Amino acid sequence: MKILSAKQQRELDAFTIENESISSVDLMERAALKCFNWLISNYSKNDKFSIICGPGNNGGDGLVIARHLHKNKYHVECSVIAFSDKFSKDFLINESRLEECGLKLKIIKSEDNLNKIDFSDHVVVDAIFGTGLSRPAEGLPKEAIRLINSNAKEIVAIDMPSGMYCDDLHNNSDMIINANYTLSFQAPKLNFFFPETGNHVGRWEVLDIGLDQNKATKFNVRNFCLTTSMVHRYVKKRVAFSHKGTYGHAKIVAGSYGKIGACVLATKAALKVGSGLVSAIVPKCGVEILQQCVPPAMVEPNEGNLFLSGKLTNIDKTAVYAVGPGMGKSAITVTFIKSLFELIDSPLVIDADGLNILSDKSVLIKKIPSNSILTPHPKEFERLVGSFTDSYDRTQKQIEFSKQNNLILVLKDSRTVISTPEGECFFSPFGNPGMATGGSGDVLTGILAGLLAQGYSPVEAAKLGVVLHGKAGDFAKEKLGEEALTSIDIIDFIGEAFMNL
Repeated sequence: MKILSAKQQRELDAFTIENESISSVDLMERAALKCFNWLISNYSKNDKFSIICGPGNNGGDGLVIARHLHKNKYHVECSVIAFSDKFSKDFLINESRLEECGLKLKIIKSEDNLNKIDFSDHVVVDAIFGTGLSRPAEGLPKEAIRLINSNAKEIVAIDMPSGMYCDDLHNNSDMIINANYTLSFQAPKLNFFFPETGNHVGRWEVLDIGLDQNKATKFNVRNFCLTTSMVHRYVKKRVAFSHKGTYGHAKIVAGSYGKIGACVLATKAALKVGSGLVSAIVPKCGVEILQQCVPPAMVEPNEGNLFLSGKLTNIDKTAVYAVGPGMGKSAITVTFIKSLFELIDSPLVIDADGLNILSDKSVLIKKIPSNSILTPHPKEFERLVGSFTDSYDRTQKQIEFSKQNNLILVLKDSRTVISTPEGECFFSPFGNPGMATGGSGDVLTGILAGLLAQGYSPVEAAKLGVVLHGKAGDFAKEKLGEEALTSIDIIDFIGEAFMNL
C-alpha cells in the first residue's frame, strides 16, 4: 500500500474530481459517509457524539458526519472552532445542509465559549485540521485540542489527528489530538509510523473513498505500508514430491557463554518458518544445550570453548548463514567474523553483536555480501551511522545506508522499517508492545534465515519475514496478553501467521 504525501493526496483528489465528473462536495460526502458507516459499526445508539470541526474541508467532513448521525437518530452535537473567518466552499455548503436537517451548529470563537462545551461522556470526532496543517496548532485550536484530550470519552480522528503534520516531524506541535482511532482516507500517512507522532494515532484504518487508482499508480512513491495482500503472493507452495533438501539449509552462527539462548531462539525460528535443514554453529559450551533444546537441528561445534573463534570450517556454498545473536564482541570473535565475511559471498543475515562488531570495525561493512539483510534496533543503527535528530532523519539515513552499501536494512522498532538498495521503504503496521521482550530480534533473525534458505529473494524474505514476525506476535498477544508474551511465544505462533497469509 502506497503512503502518499499531503501534496499527492490533494493531486489525487483533484484528478478524481476532474476525471470522474464528480464535484468536490460530492467527494466529501462520499468520504464522510464512509466515516459515518464506520462509526455506527463500532458504536451503539447509546453512545453520544460530539463533532468538533475546523473551518476547512476536514471540518466539512465533520459536518457531513454530524448530519448523517442526526438523520439516523443518534445523539449528536456539532461545534466549529472558528479560529478563522475564511471557511472553505464545501464547508459552507454542508453548513447549510446541516441547518436544513435541523441540527444547530455551535460557533466557538473564544476560550470562554470553548470551556462551556461538555463532552465528558461523548465520543469526540476530531475534524479540526486533517492534512491541511502547515504550522503548529496555537491559540483557540490548541486549547480545543487540549480540552478534547483531557475530557473526551473516546476520540476518533478524521484523516489524521489534528495538530499533526502529514509528512515530516519538523515543528510538529506539542499539542496533538490523542486519538483512540484514526480513519485515514485512501492511504496511511507517513507520521503514523514514527514514535514521536504514532502514539497520537491510536488504531488506524484506511477507508477507500474511491480515488482514481490509475493516477495513484503514476505517483513516484518511495514509502509503502506492508500489508498481508502485498506479501501473501510471495509464499511458496510446497509440492508433494519434495524432501528436506528442497527447502534449503540455514546455518545460525551465534552464541557465547551465557548467551546460547539467542542461538536456540534463532534456530527454532528458522525451523518453524520452514527451512528444510537448520544447523547451529556455536562454541563448544553450547553444543549440549542446542542438542537438548532443538532436537531437529544439527550442531556444528566451533573450535572456541566459550566464544566463536578461529575460522569458519565446512563452508556450505548452498546454505544461508545468519550471524550475530548472543555472539559477544571478544577479540577472537571479531577475528572470526572477519574471516567469515571473506569466505562467504552470498547474502547473509546479520544481527545483534554482528552489527556491534561492524560499528566498531566499519571497514568490514564493505566486505558484507551484496543484498545481505541487517536487522538493527535503533541504538544498534545509531552506532552504525551516527546520531540523528528524529525518526524522519533516521529514516533518511537508513535509506542512504542501504543505497550506498547495497544492503537491505530492517530497522526494528514499534513500527519496523525495511529499506532497500533501490531507496524504497516499507513500514510494518504489525506487532505490539508485548514483543518488546528479550529474544524477539533473535526470532526475526531465524525467520529471515529460514526464508532465504528456501529460495526467497532477500527483499521478499525481509518483507515476508517482518510480516510473519509481527503477526505471530499479534496472535500471541490475542491469546496471552502483552505482559505475558515472550519471544518463545512468537515462535509458537509462526504457523498461525503463515496460515493467516
